[in-house]
Amino acid sequence: MRPEVPESGWELVAQRDEAASLIGAIVTLDAGTEYTRSDIADAAGIPLKTLYLADALEDLVDVGALDHTESENSEATFVLNEDSAVVQAARAFDDAVAEQLAVEAE
Repeated sequence: MRPEVPESGWELVAQRDEAASLIGAIVTLDAGTEYTRSDIADAAGIPLKTLYLADALEDLVDVGALDHTESENSEATFVLNEDSAVVQAARAFDDAVAEQLAVEAE
């Protein structure tokens, strides 16, 4: 049974322990490439077992950041949805923070 559905982006990140790592990983994914759960877990630095038990990956599908596909061997795969407002906002946030940290480091 899935826990309560978050009502905002910040709530999603706060409720799902793996969400921050997954969002950090998806901003680095290549468009048009199919990724398995294992690929995404590796990119996010979280154990695959944890990813299977968590709802954060499905939440990213639900908000349109990832598209769920089926590969030739019937394994669930995911493709980054670069047109997603969620992906664009995550990348903008990532870039803005990196830029500000670079300014402060000078």
